[in-house]
Amino acid sequence: MTRYDIAILGGGPGGYVAALHAGVKGARVALVERDRVGGVCVTVGCIPSKALLDSSHAYWMTTHGEDHGIVVQGARFDLPKAVARKDAVVKQLVGGIETLLRARKVDLVTGEGTLVAPGQIRVRTRADGDTAIDAANVIVATGSKVGAPPIRGLAEAKPLDNVGALSLAAAPRRLVVIGAGVIGMELGTFYAELGSSVTILEMLPQALSFAEPELVRLLVRSLQTKGVTVVTGAKVTEVARRGRVVTVTADVEGTSRAFEGDEVLLGAGRVASYSGVEQAGLETNALGITVDDRMRTSVKGVWAIGDCIGDPRAPKLAHVASTQGEVAVDTILGEDARMEYDAVPNVVYTHPELASVGLTEAQAKERYGDAVKVARFPFAASGRALALGETQGVTKLVTAGKDMRIVGVHVAGPQASELVAEATLAMRLEATVEDVVATIHAHPTLAETFREAALVAAGRAIHVAR
Repeated sequence: MTRYDIAILGGGPGGYVAALHAGVKGARVALVERDRVGGVCVTVGCIPSKALLDSSHAYWMTTHGEDHGIVVQGARFDLPKAVARKDAVVKQLVGGIETLLRARKVDLVTGEGTLVAPGQIRVRTRADGDTAIDAANVIVATGSKVGAPPIRGLAEAKPLDNVGALSLAAAPRRLVVIGAGVIGMELGTFYAELGSSVTILEMLPQALSFAEPELVRLLVRSLQTKGVTVVTGAKVTEVARRGRVVTVTADVEGTSRAFEGDEVLLGAGRVASYSGVEQAGLETNALGITVDDRMRTSVKGVWAIGDCIGDPRAPKLAHVASTQGEVAVDTILGEDARMEYDAVPNVVYTHPELASVGLTEAQAKERYGDAVKVARFPFAASGRALALGETQGVTKLVTAGKDMRIVGVHVAGPQASELVAEATLAMRLEATVEDVVATIHAHPTLAETFREAALVAAGRAIHVAR
């Protein structure tokens, strides 16, 4: 039996990145994955949903491009063709990961893995039955699963999840979404841009509860023009399917209301999945497997990363899982590495996009009190946004202290997912408002809104009234 330095259970963005990172450093690595490498993110989550969202946005711009001089008669959206393109993108990425694993001399074992003891994984494969993998260290990266709330009739109504919603042959005329989290808002945007009437029901007072409230309000108003209705304070009590019509009943601020659709989508988020590791005796909490800042579990020689862990500071994001994988590998190999969560970017790929890093205004005031100052710059004052014809947006800076150190940045608007990278670096380097003001930004760009917001914060606004 080959004894590995590191065996990894789960080939998602945490597991496969950990394997590649360890391979680069010369470790002998085995990666166990029951399906395709890439996990939910690459195969049925982040990547395929963005591929379809880019397709729907192209269609929306084609059919709403009169201001740009684009007039198309009889345009139609071929959903099966868009799905086929999405599948091709996924296939290419999976193939690329497999090629990289081979180049790093990582042994990829396809099968259902079980951590039977610290240092040993049993893998049930279709071809060879059970096989054992022995390793000095094991990284658990078993990911998450769809969270199914206890709603009467939900299972019988056969709701769409993120997998089913990405594979429909035709867009529903009416779509009801349960949950205004990232999944619900993104897939709601996709189908709205294809022409579906979308109703999103959220139990909490705000859609995207983690995000800056004023930016969420801007996003919700913008999506209304595309046929999306977000109903907050709506606790779904029952789902019933009769023929081709599905009825979702919800208690909305004390009043029972019924919402009809052709399909219902469950967008209520995901929960940790760590089946197959119970025998190892890992300590868990209500959120998942308990770990420290170096990704060590309660059992010596066993580490855990990604969506399966139970750290309340760690959002369930692919790039967080990847970084945790690197930290776990570095620690195993004797380096001084630990996870930090103060500067983690978070993106919602609606149209417009919403991106943030650091503290919200409310969180900053709770931590720093009167030392907090806030500044905004609207996309309506950006020459690049005007040229794009996408002016619904704002860049918001949250600062603290006399030096006005940046502690939070929130962007709603086109390409917010790209703009947040500079803000994340600024926070990582503990930059101040003056640091950003002193940085020359290319013109005309959307990135200028970051510097313009800093100028507002410094009391030297140029392209907007104070």
